[in-house]
Amino acid sequence: MKNTISISIFLVLIFISSCNEQKGKLEKSVIEQAEETQEDKFYLNCKKKSINGIEFKACIKRPGNFTIINSDKKLVYEHEDNPAEFEFSDFNGDGFSDILLDYFTNVPGIKELLIFNPEKNDFERIVGFTNFPSAIKIKGTDFYYSYHRSGCADNNWDSDLFKIIDNKAIRFGNIKGIGCGIDNENGIYINKVNGQKLEQIKFTPREEGYWDGKWEFIEKYWTKNHNKFE
Repeated sequence: MKNTISISIFLVLIFISSCNEQKGKLEKSVIEQAEETQEDKFYLNCKKKSINGIEFKACIKRPGNFTIINSDKKLVYEHEDNPAEFEFSDFNGDGFSDILLDYFTNVPGIKELLIFNPEKNDFERIVGFTNFPSAIKIKGTDFYYSYHRSGCADNNWDSDLFKIIDNKAIRFGNIKGIGCGIDNENGIYINKVNGQKLEQIKFTPREEGYWDGKWEFIEKYWTKNHNKFE
């Protein structure tokens, strides 16, 4: 009889202890959720992404900066200028998600690029990337090309060939389209780039006006000829 009572008391104590433990966890969870809610009221937009086995949370905060923290709540990146929007995207095709930051500008397609570093498990800003709007990677290569309007209702335009080297966007080539100039200036100029110097290697005249076939021309030219600019 005494053994039965002792066992019953022991089981009751275990039950009470378990209830207290669950209550403590619940209270802790409620407190943490309240703290997170209090903190998140300043965030306009937050997105989470699991990369290399680690969850990252990127947020636009006003007032404040654009920030990225990991699952240990460690700040791994901070950007003073808040973007209008951002997205996780494997821009360089290495299998890890990067981050593209969008801004309100007069030139469509201007973005900041943050490349994920899988060795450090953090993000690194690519210097000079904003010089290459609407950038597209050439499949199977380390090259990218961009496009931007250069005036006259998009009759004048530029496309630059570039690489990302040591976290810098470096220009190697340029295609300049002019369709709004003096008659003998209208055409397609293809240039090799050496630092800030342009060396014209080809000129093809064309008629004045908007050229809707330029998109296909740009893609095909850079895809076929990018190695000539190294």
